[in-house]
Amino acid sequence: LLQTDSDNGIDPFTAAGRRERYGCNSLPSAPPHSFWQFFMDAFDDETVQILIAAAIVSLAVGIYDDPATGYVEGLAILAAVLIVAVVTAGNDYEKQRQFLALSEANDDIDVVVIRGGKAKQIPVADIVLGDIVCVEAGDQIPCDGVIVGCDGLEIDESALTGEPIDVDKDLENDPFVLSGCTATAGSGQFVAIAVGRHSQWGVIKRNLEKEQEQTPLQEKLDDMAAMIGYVGMAAAGATFIAMMFIKLYVQPEYLAGVSVFSHALDAFIIGVTIVVVAVPEGLPLAVTISLAFSTKKMLADQNLIRHLAACETMGNATNICSDKTGTLTENRMTVVKGVFADTPHNDADDLNKLANISAKALHTILQGIST
Repeated sequence: LLQTDSDNGIDPFTAAGRRERYGCNSLPSAPPHSFWQFFMDAFDDETVQILIAAAIVSLAVGIYDDPATGYVEGLAILAAVLIVAVVTAGNDYEKQRQFLALSEANDDIDVVVIRGGKAKQIPVADIVLGDIVCVEAGDQIPCDGVIVGCDGLEIDESALTGEPIDVDKDLENDPFVLSGCTATAGSGQFVAIAVGRHSQWGVIKRNLEKEQEQTPLQEKLDDMAAMIGYVGMAAAGATFIAMMFIKLYVQPEYLAGVSVFSHALDAFIIGVTIVVVAVPEGLPLAVTISLAFSTKKMLADQNLIRHLAACETMGNATNICSDKTGTLTENRMTVVKGVFADTPHNDADDLNKLANISAKALHTILQGIST
């Protein structure tokens, strides 16, 4: 069915056709966003949308009321919104580029396959259906397959099942290997039966893709923007009603020569001014600049933030939870016991104390370390 042989593998000339028909061995991932997409996404923020609406209304009313200088305030708000969008999009685009570069470097590994009776190293993405893949202890299983030969092969399947016990593989009882697992002992060869998005790890990764949720800071800013909008609109409406009530029912002498339309226009302009003043046009810019600065500080601590808004969430992380199969280390080796100058130390606390050795032995040890 797969037109392969356990000893000779596939014909090398059929690899391109197999890749075109069954797909390559690359895991599914969302296509990268362009700068323009990030730029448009920056306008999804409610505070920015309120600022744009206020700027347009302020620009129109300002030009009508004072054609010479009435446009200044509206243009200033639009300029602040544009700076926020450019800074946010630029930062997210740059972090996406760095993240993709790290992902490509992490996936850039070679595997040994048998094609045309010869073993050769190829990139993991070039594996096709029917390839005979060779793995040894320490290698990650690059695709799903069925074992055709093994020698004491043990597989760590904790990434899929959560079980920390290594699974023995053989031709009779359990000949199946799944992508995403790791060979912990022995060696083996298996024929690839599912690659890329069709493999077990590819299916899991495809199902895990979901839309990014808002961070707590974004939720608070949206709530504040909604509250400012409601309060500003309520104050503007109350001001407009009060001014019209004074004109129509109180009828003071200073408004006797003012027409109803002219007074209504003045009341509308004052109401718009209240809304524009209520919206803090500098807040989104201040938040964006502070988050951009924070991402650079966190990058110096080897913490790459892919999205600007995620900086606040990662910055607040104080505890990392891991299950029984998770392994968290400081990436530094630590001596817990040892023998120094024929003196055993089995307690880690003893290692912090001065070893009870002779001065001559200490001099020899220090000489060896220095050279």
